[in-house]
Amino acid sequence: MTDKNNPLQFATAFEWIGGAQQVQALTTRFYDLMALEPQFAALRAVHSPDLSSARDKLYLFLTGWLGGPQLYIEQHGHPRLRQRHMGFKIGVIERDQWVACMAQAMRDIGVPDDLFARLNESFYNTADWMRNQPDAVEGAPQMPTAAGAFQPQIKQKLHRILEAYGVTPPKGAHE
Repeated sequence: MTDKNNPLQFATAFEWIGGAQQVQALTTRFYDLMALEPQFAALRAVHSPDLSSARDKLYLFLTGWLGGPQLYIEQHGHPRLRQRHMGFKIGVIERDQWVACMAQAMRDIGVPDDLFARLNESFYNTADWMRNQPDAVEGAPQMPTAAGAFQPQIKQKLHRILEAYGVTPPKGAHE
């Protein structure tokens, strides 16, 4: 029997989350939430009216990013995330809504707490690096460091974001 709360039995986060079917469920739920929930309106506004291409590309990207087959690279080449997103206004609000929407999607599909915490921190780190709009409080985006999202101030910021958008964090996520 597989214990989803025991990360040592999985070689990759792709396996831990449940493989291609769960990555597809995560991607589908993420875009459904973005399209339906008013609290994600700023995030939805930076996307095209038809989300099908974005859904497909996020699924392909996440599959490889989580340690599964490198589908995105096979079809589109190197992700060049920051470069590919430069044409979109991405500020603190869009970052926070992306992180909260993804966190809610992870909650909705039943991602185990430990994996949720790890992925949420990694998603935050990536989303913050994607910002291309300076913020009066946070300043310009910074290149992720080795410590990255695992710094206490980042954990606190993540907790505030999830709380603001009504997403239940995993136990111990704000400690």
